[in-house]
Parts: sequence; structure tokens; C-alpha cells
Amino acid sequence: MCKRVVVYARYSTDQQNPASIETQLDLGASFVAERGWKLSGTYVDAGVSGASFETRPGLQAALTGARVGAYDVLLCLTLDRLSRDLEHSAKVLKLLQFHDIELWTVHGGSQVSAMELGLRAVLNSEMLEQVRYRTREGMKTVAKTGRVPGGICYGYSIKKMIGADGEPIRGLREIIAAEAAVIVWIFEQYVKGLSPDAIAEILNGQGIPGPRGQAWRGTAIRGHRRRGSGILNNQMYIGRLVFNRLVYRKNPVSERRVSRLNSPEQHIIQELPTLRIVSDSLWKKVKRRQALPRRRTTTSGRPSSPPGSSKAGDARFGSAYDH
Repeated sequence: MCKRVVVYARYSTDQQNPASIETQLDLGASFVAERGWKLSGTYVDAGVSGASFETRPGLQAALTGARVGAYDVLLCLTLDRLSRDLEHSAKVLKLLQFHDIELWTVHGGSQVSAMELGLRAVLNSEMLEQVRYRTREGMKTVAKTGRVPGGICYGYSIKKMIGADGEPIRGLREIIAAEAAVIVWIFEQYVKGLSPDAIAEILNGQGIPGPRGQAWRGTAIRGHRRRGSGILNNQMYIGRLVFNRLVYRKNPVSERRVSRLNSPEQHIIQELPTLRIVSDSLWKKVKRRQALPRRRTTTSGRPSSPPGSSKAGDARFGSAYDH
């Protein structure tokens, strides 16, 4: 019997090489040809975590094909391409077995049994947890040395320096003067009584690009006080690095990451005075206003124009919600 085979390929994130998809498909096609089987199709998930399930369109399409009997064998390079989650792996195998479809891997060269799938899924899940742990602890070490782990926030750029070992020193930042001026202006306008939404509208109206070059949004300015997010709550602007404020876990239902607050004693705090943009007095004024109950306020006079703009402030923002 000539088996009808579909190949499933996946790579995790945009940091991995998309060419790995082509490699997986090529190896899969060769595997099928060597056995005289028929390649009936391919399914691909690019830049998707193996710990997800419902949010993988390629995998879901492959399982839909299984339900209608579109193929006899689902082939992937290795089992971790199929899933790194024990529950999801078992779910996929149960569905395939129910529809009399075999699961094969190129690496194993044979049909995957329930025992093999379970063992490998446990190992893959444990490896994933270890990678997460090592990554997090490595970022903590970077923070403890006064360098910034993770991404780049608005107002800063990467500072390029070479260490004694000849390798780039990661986590160094320097201030972008033009963006720093915008940050100070945002703080000043908020203290005057403008709402974050009104501030964002003025910035967009003047054509001033926001974080990552995108349009400004009130939520990006307002953020969340307790979580330290948003322009108005970023302590980096007063020269203070606060790391490990949040821990992230995946919701097993929605498959989305959910953040939770760590206790204060788990925070890593480093003073970085060379990265200060906002004065202590201006910062405290913003915090005092944030502590006030939400109310409708009227600003005094016209709001000033943001740095880098050529237009005057718009008087229609004289009355706005202050939070």
C-alpha cells in the first residue's frame, strides 16, 4: 500500500533561522521518496512556540486533515517540532490514532509509539523549563552588574562597547537626546493636567513617532503603576533599573502569557545615574497626580508643543480626563 504522507514543520521564534523550515520539509520529502510513499502535502508553523497548541494554524490544519482522512501518516523531523508540551503531544497522538493515522519522525525512522511520545514529551518539557530558568537567571546576573537585560525602551539606544575579551558588552544603553526631550515634555504635560490620551493625540498630530516607530497610544503613556509599565512609570527615566518585577506564566486555556507581580524582595534594583532623563521633582509631581482620584480637570492655558514639532498645541485639549 502506498501511504499518503503529510509533513509538518515548525520553528519557534523569529530569532531562529526560517531556513530550518526548508530543511525540515526537504528531509521529510526525501524520507517519503525513499520509502516509495506519496507526499500529499505540507503544513508549516513559522515563529510559533512548541508549547502552544490552539494558536498554531499549521498544526490545526494538519489535524483537520486527519479528521477527514486526507492522509495516512503525519511526518515531522523530530517530536519536539510537533510539540514540547506533554498534554498537547498526547492529545495529538490520540486524535491521530482515533482516525487510524500513524505518526512518524525522520530522526527516529519509524512509527512513534505512545510510550516514546510520552517519554520524549516529558524530556522536551523539562528541557524547555531549564532553558527558561537559565535565561532568566542570566538576565538577573546582567541586571546585577548595572546592565539592562531584555529589550530597549523608548529614550535609549544600545551603547556599543567591546570588553577585554574582545566580545561586545551586552546590556549597555545611552540616551537618545530627541526622545529624551519628548519624555520630559510628556511628564510636564501630564503634570499640567493633560490626560495620556490627549498627550498621545498631540504627539501623533505633530507626526512624532512613538516607541518602535509606531503611533502613540494613551495606554503606552499611562501604563500600569504597580507593574511599572508605561512612559509615566518607567523608573529608568530617573536613572533606576528595576528588574524581575514580574513573572510570566502561560495560561493553559488561552495559551497566552500572563504576568504576575513578584514580591518586592525579589526585585533587582540598580542605580544608573548616567541614564537619568527626568528630574526627581518632576517624577514626584507625576506620582502625586497619579495618586489622585480620577476626575475631570481643566488645564491652565494652551498645552505647549512637543519637542521636534512645528505646530502649536491644540486648545481643545484644555479639558480632558486627567488619568
